[in-house]
Amino acid sequence: MYDLCIRNARIVDGTGFPAFLGDIGIIGERIVALGSQLVSEAHHVLDAGGQVVAPGFIDAHTHDDLTVLREGVVPMKVQQGITTVITGNCGFSLAPLAPTHADAVKNYSAPVLGEDTHPWNWYTTEALFETLRSVALGQHVRPLFGHGPVRVAVMGFEPRDATEQEMTTQEGLVSEAMEAGAAGMSLGLMYVPGMYTSTSELIRLASVVGRYGGVVTSHMRGEGDQLLSSLTEMLTIAERAEVAVHISHLKITGRNNWGSIQQALDLISDARARGLDMTIDVYPYNAGSTLGTQLLPPWLQEGGLATMLKRLREPETRRQVCRDFAHGIEGWENQVGANGWDRVFVSTVRQERLRSLEGLNMAEVAETLGMAPEEAFFHLIVEEQGQMTILIFHMDERDVDEVVRAPFSMIGSDGLPLRSGRPHPRLYGTFPRFFKRYVRETRSLALEEAVRKVTALPAERFRLADRGMIAVGKIADLVIFDPETISDLATYEQPRVYPEGISAVIVSGQIVVREKQLTPHRPGQLIAPAHGEAYVVE
Repeated sequence: MYDLCIRNARIVDGTGFPAFLGDIGIIGERIVALGSQLVSEAHHVLDAGGQVVAPGFIDAHTHDDLTVLREGVVPMKVQQGITTVITGNCGFSLAPLAPTHADAVKNYSAPVLGEDTHPWNWYTTEALFETLRSVALGQHVRPLFGHGPVRVAVMGFEPRDATEQEMTTQEGLVSEAMEAGAAGMSLGLMYVPGMYTSTSELIRLASVVGRYGGVVTSHMRGEGDQLLSSLTEMLTIAERAEVAVHISHLKITGRNNWGSIQQALDLISDARARGLDMTIDVYPYNAGSTLGTQLLPPWLQEGGLATMLKRLREPETRRQVCRDFAHGIEGWENQVGANGWDRVFVSTVRQERLRSLEGLNMAEVAETLGMAPEEAFFHLIVEEQGQMTILIFHMDERDVDEVVRAPFSMIGSDGLPLRSGRPHPRLYGTFPRFFKRYVRETRSLALEEAVRKVTALPAERFRLADRGMIAVGKIADLVIFDPETISDLATYEQPRVYPEGISAVIVSGQIVVREKQLTPHRPGQLIAPAHGEAYVVE
């Protein structure tokens, strides 16, 4: 007898092969039978009514680390059909930590991972994973670890090259994280402290990841004028470190660069043809979401957040930043100069008295406050202690479409799970929007290929051997949806709205969402080998 049987399903198995009609028999957490009109009885039966049954979606790029630790389930993800989240992206993660820098990492990470009133009392990646294993999870979690905490644990936020001893210590932290079962290391090279790290240092750390068969993911140094040189750096790391490399949210930003994304895609295609293991992720929107401090020039961010805020209060510092906005700095991605203040929107602030500014662009904020846009921006950064998040409309949808269609691209939401304000609608709508836009509206992807991009492809990338496909013996992570109605409802004006067109979401054989309602089941797992069981490539 099956524990659960799904009948009358249009099965899209994740491989890219054509859909077929059939039933799915599940015992415990695994699929045990596929066929037409399975005859065995079942404790529970779901009639799919001809809707698509696909493997559970895998979100290749999330910042859900703190949410899963403190709350167990990320409702805005499972409601999209996401059954596995890849955490620890863009160089941000909860571990490793050094006691002397733990609070600094916590404060620095808050705009991305969320604020936390609880102490961070783990210091190794293994200790963090042990804490996560005690949490009842509503979805699976496959963690990366961030390069940022590794460097800060050893060097703080100092803008210099590492000494040999510091490199050796960092390599030890990378080994510990991989031994603990991390999928790999993420880089945030547009952020402090990643921006201070040389290519040669990154190659050494990436080589350690490569010895464990892991992947290095990267928010690259530049995504506008510096895109191709930044991508070339990652190709160099992939080749010299002999490691798989995954480019996070590949895009081309700045109006002068629109229409040129194909050059980056060609570089990656050529690298793959040479045998380099390269993949990318993308979100299907033309606006990004990031820290407000990310718009400031690198020299101002030296020494960490507290030092930056102190300097930003000085009139001469502000005048110099204004000059940099106007004229740029060689090698710096000047997003204000490339896009304009009218394309930068306030997403989230912490102070109630500033909440009326959420949803306004900086030109509108400036008018409201009676200041120049630059001064209004400085004012908010200082008042919010650097914790403000922004939306920036810096992409062309045609470039986004090209990236989505690339055969080596997968989908990542990159949503910031913040409790207040107006988050980017991708937090609630990425995966339904992907199917609506590219399968139903533009018809640029076949349904089967679209499913592969959010299931089997990320499962292969992040070493999820038992997931990503519907087959006998695989974990029963499944989503049932209507391809004719699946849609995102979240907008920039009203971002906290769940999608429609998804009938059920199943994690490890248990129904966690049924007709938009969360169930009490929490069958998710931390997908990381126990200490000492990680696979090492000889």
